[in-house]
Amino acid sequence: MIHKRKLLSFSVSIISAALMSVPVLAQTITEAVEKTIQSNPQILAESSRSLSVDQTIDQARSGYYPKVDLSLGAGYERSDTPTTRPDHNKSYHRGEAEITATQMLYDGLATKNSIDQTTSLSESAGYSVADTTETTSLSAIQVYLDVLRGNQLVSFTEDNLNSHERINSQIQLRADSGVGTQADVDQSTGRVALSQANLAANQGNVVDARTNYLRVIGNVPEAPIDPSDECCNDVPATLDDAIEIAYHQHPALRSSIAEHEAALAQQQGAYAPMEPRVDLELSMSADNNLDGISGHNNDALAMFRLRYNLLNGGADAARIDETEFLSEQAKENANIAKRDIEQEVRLAWNALDSITSRLQYLESHVQSSEKTRDAYQQQFNLGQRTLIDLLDTENELLTARINHTNAYYDRIYACYWLTETMGKLLESLELASPEQAITVSSAE
Repeated sequence: MIHKRKLLSFSVSIISAALMSVPVLAQTITEAVEKTIQSNPQILAESSRSLSVDQTIDQARSGYYPKVDLSLGAGYERSDTPTTRPDHNKSYHRGEAEITATQMLYDGLATKNSIDQTTSLSESAGYSVADTTETTSLSAIQVYLDVLRGNQLVSFTEDNLNSHERINSQIQLRADSGVGTQADVDQSTGRVALSQANLAANQGNVVDARTNYLRVIGNVPEAPIDPSDECCNDVPATLDDAIEIAYHQHPALRSSIAEHEAALAQQQGAYAPMEPRVDLELSMSADNNLDGISGHNNDALAMFRLRYNLLNGGADAARIDETEFLSEQAKENANIAKRDIEQEVRLAWNALDSITSRLQYLESHVQSSEKTRDAYQQQFNLGQRTLIDLLDTENELLTARINHTNAYYDRIYACYWLTETMGKLLESLELASPEQAITVSSAE
C-alpha cells in the first residue's frame, strides 16, 4: 500500500518536472498578470492588428496630398497615316517622357469620410486591445487560483490518506489481537484505497492547472501566493452601480460603438461618386519622333479638370444602400455588446453574492467537522464509536474542507470577474495596459 503511494507520487513528480522545465520564479497574482500582458500571444497579436489598422489613417489622409507620376517609354514606331503615306510609311525610334502632378481639390468628401472611417476603426482596434488584455488577464487569474486551489486540495487529501492509513493500522492491530474482525480490516483497507484514488485525482488536477498556467502566462509558479480577498473591497455598492460603470467603461462596448461610427462614415463616403471630382493637374512632356514625324516635342500643361460620372449602371446607388445596411448592422452589434456586458455583470454579481452568503456556513461546517472528528476518535478509542463512524467523520471533514476551499477561491475569482465585466480589472491591479490599448481614462 505504501509502495503504491510512493510510486504514484513519483509518477506525478516526473510529469510536473517535465512541465516545469522552463525556469520559473514565485509570482504574486499581480506579477503573473503583468507577465501575461507582456508576453501572451493573444494580447501581442491584437496589439499588432491595432498597429496595422493605425496605418490605414495615413493611407486615407494621403488623398489630401498631391500625387506625382513619371512615365518613360522607348521603342520603335511604324506610322501609316495620310501625313506619312506619300513617303510609303515612316519608321522611327520613338521616345516618351512625361511627369504629372495632380492635386485633388474636391472629391465629394470621399477623403474626409475615409479618414473618419479609418480613425474610428483605429479607435475600435485600440479598445479591442484593452478588451483582449482584460479578458486574458482574467484567464491568468483563473489559472493562478486553480493552481492554489489544486495545491490546497492535494494537501487535504494527503491528510485524509494519512488519517485513513493510521486508522487502518489501528484496525489491523485490533484484528491481530482478536479484538476486531477481518471485515473491519477489509472495510478500512477499501477506504484507504478510495483515499489514494482521491489523492491521485487531485494530483492530476494540479498538473492540469499548471499546464493551463503555462499556456496562459508562460511559466508555472513554484510557490504561488494566496492573494486573499482584498480584491472584493472595491466592489460597487449596488448591482445598478456596477452596470452603469460597465456601460461607461467596458472596452468591448466602446469598440462596438467605434465600429458603428466607422460604418456611419463609410455610409457618408458612399455618396462621393455622386459628386463631381475636381483636380489641378500640372504636367511636362518631352517626346521624340511621334506619329511618324521626326523631331523633338516639348509640352507643359496646367489644367483644372472636372470629372463627373453621369451613369454607372446603378452601382453607386446600390453601394449607398449596402453601407446603410452595414451601418444598421454595426449599430445592432453595439446593442448586442451592451446586452452581453450587462449579462456578464449580473452573472458575476450573482456569483459573488451567492458564494459570499455560502462561505460562512461552509467555514462553520469545517470547524464542526474537525470537532466531530476529534471527539469520535476519542470515543472510538474507548469503544463507544464504530469503525464506520470514525471513517465517516474523516470523509465528512475532507468534503467540508474541499467545499470551503472551492468556495473561497470561487469568491476571489468572482470579485476579479466582476471587476473585469466593468472594464476595471487592470485598474484594480494598478497595472498599465499595453501601449496600443485605448481605455476610457486614456481617451478622456
